[in-house]
Amino acid sequence: MYSTKFSPLLIVLYATLLLLVGCREDFTEIPSDIAVIATVNDSPHLLSVEEASVLLNSPSPPLLIEISKPEKFAQGHIPGAVNLWRPDYEDKANYPYGGIRATKEEMTGLLSGLGAQTDSLIIIYCTKGSVDAARFLWIMRGYGHQRIAMINGGKAAWQQAKLPLTQEATPLPPPGKFQFPKGYKQTDCAYFNDVIAAVRDSNVVLIDTREDYEFLGIPHLVGDKIVPFKPGAFMYGNIPGSIHINWSEAVDLHGDHTFKSLKDLKYNFTTRGITPDKKIIVYCQSGVRSAHTLFVLSEILGYPDVSNYDGSWIEWSYLNTNAHMAPVEHHTSEEDTKKIYADLVAGLSPEYKE
Repeated sequence: MYSTKFSPLLIVLYATLLLLVGCREDFTEIPSDIAVIATVNDSPHLLSVEEASVLLNSPSPPLLIEISKPEKFAQGHIPGAVNLWRPDYEDKANYPYGGIRATKEEMTGLLSGLGAQTDSLIIIYCTKGSVDAARFLWIMRGYGHQRIAMINGGKAAWQQAKLPLTQEATPLPPPGKFQFPKGYKQTDCAYFNDVIAAVRDSNVVLIDTREDYEFLGIPHLVGDKIVPFKPGAFMYGNIPGSIHINWSEAVDLHGDHTFKSLKDLKYNFTTRGITPDKKIIVYCQSGVRSAHTLFVLSEILGYPDVSNYDGSWIEWSYLNTNAHMAPVEHHTSEEDTKKIYADLVAGLSPEYKE
């Protein structure tokens, strides 16, 4: 389990200092590295459940957001949380495919609608190893908002700490006037041209953070249907030369969903030749799981040059299929694919067989 213990007094002192910082009128002058004071392993954007609990029970609690499907949120959430899910912060107008992050203007409206102000402290969490929280964090930081942190382990860690959940809806405050800082330049977002260049450059490491069956390009079950690739994409395969590391290797999904130890995390990457001296681009299906791996590499392990390919496999497979612009690598032969498909059909219940 990846955690750091703090004395109750230290947590209270941190929380008090954080609230004092939050009272500053000109927040733009506050260095980003102290935007959130209470931290796990010196990451200013990761809180233990104990630290989050102190902040949420303070006289001026932060905005708390659970990133989950509405039905999961309704079953029980941390008191005071409001709910967002992936479609709420996706760009639905500018691309012929899904998954791209919302524009800065769309995010401004979304946060204002939740009552956020420009200097608001925002705490986020999700229900599966911080993967969706990491995506939202990446979007917010990419547009320049640094006063945001996610709860290490999310809802699972909160429950294992025997902290309460509620099914009561949280009333929204009046709309806020949230704004991102002007002139902020993001450095950890990769675009299609960056990835094309990386395919041709042996000095750049591409990491595919999807599940094994996605990387290998084999048929798999989605509910009661056999599909050749994950819905939303346009074909199977991977970006040529990618190293496969499933995002979930970084967290304890069988326990409290917190990040694994620094020793384990370093081992997972360095034994695959992924070292801090390399330029790294991570991708998945739609930039969600890869945002999680980016957080591990850049914030926990301190790798200096890591970018998340926002378009990821959805965009890459679209451009391969529709514009023949993106080369694709396959690891599974047609013969093996047919056998895997037949085995899946054989394992289905009679009512699901064609």
